[in-house]
Amino acid sequence: MKKRLSAALLLLLLFLWACGKKGEILPPLARIPESPAVLSLAQRGTNIILEWVNPSTYADGRLLPGLSRVEIWRADAGAEGGAFESRAVLQAVVLSADFPRYRAAEDRSADVLAFALALEAGLLDGRPLFFGIRALDTGQRKSPFSAWRAIRARRPPRPPEGLKAEVRQDAVALRWEPSSENVDGSAAAPPAGYRILRAEGDGPLVLLTDVPVPEPFFEDKDFEFGRVYRYAVRTSVTAEGPIAESEDSSALEVAPRDNFPPSPPAGLATIPGGDFISLIWDPNGETDLAGYRVWRREEGSADFAPLGDELVSGTTFIDRAVEKGKSYEYAVSAEDRAGNRSRLSDGVVDSPRTARS
Repeated sequence: MKKRLSAALLLLLLFLWACGKKGEILPPLARIPESPAVLSLAQRGTNIILEWVNPSTYADGRLLPGLSRVEIWRADAGAEGGAFESRAVLQAVVLSADFPRYRAAEDRSADVLAFALALEAGLLDGRPLFFGIRALDTGQRKSPFSAWRAIRARRPPRPPEGLKAEVRQDAVALRWEPSSENVDGSAAAPPAGYRILRAEGDGPLVLLTDVPVPEPFFEDKDFEFGRVYRYAVRTSVTAEGPIAESEDSSALEVAPRDNFPPSPPAGLATIPGGDFISLIWDPNGETDLAGYRVWRREEGSADFAPLGDELVSGTTFIDRAVEKGKSYEYAVSAEDRAGNRSRLSDGVVDSPRTARS
């Protein structure tokens, strides 16, 4: 019995000694959020537009459960590196509850946030301004600053005026008047170009042109009849990034309607038979073509009448309601899906068993 107790006591002492042995000292786990990723920096009117993506992980790669806020800082020009942080001034705080408000309307990704930071008039003199962002998690732990990005803020022109639209069969043609003044009343420099925005219905305005167009004219060929669009235009001060541009012009609503008939069919020809007359013609090239209608008038009649109530889907037709010894004049019209009808084609006269002269 005593031997058993001694052996058990010895094992217990060895276990306690092993538990008390010091191992290698490990560094504490990093619980610092990753830096936000600044995607772009632009000037629009007297505002600086910052776009970024919030971090989703800690520095060690573990999932970040959430953020409490994002801070936007500005520093004036100076030495590179950490000196920025020593001169930086907090400009704005975006709380996590407000993140949905700042989803970038012009970006297709829901992860991109955009914030408009108003600048004082004294900063619109072309000097370089540096901006950085940092995030704080729900425990108020701060991420490192994002990479600092610079932009030269300039006096922006007033938005373009007199935006007009002309709906054509293949495009919505936009024209506008450039502004000759800056927002402070000074003379505006020649523009570097213009950027066009479009919205469908009540949706957000989205850029149609990443690269500025050089003239105050643009054709939107990627549209559909029957939809409602809103257009706006900005004047670009710079042709390359960081972009500096005016505010949006007043929005113009356009509801294109298809009032454009197809072209009249061409190449109509007849092939007479003993008790019928066949017709053939060239196909039309319209993408919204619904079909064709065949018209006929008898010799001595003043008006053409349609042959049948239904449209002809192909480019051939056989008229069997004919009589020997009578002459008939035929024509064909084309119709689109909006119900627009072309003019009649050139007429062709023929009669059963009689070749056309």
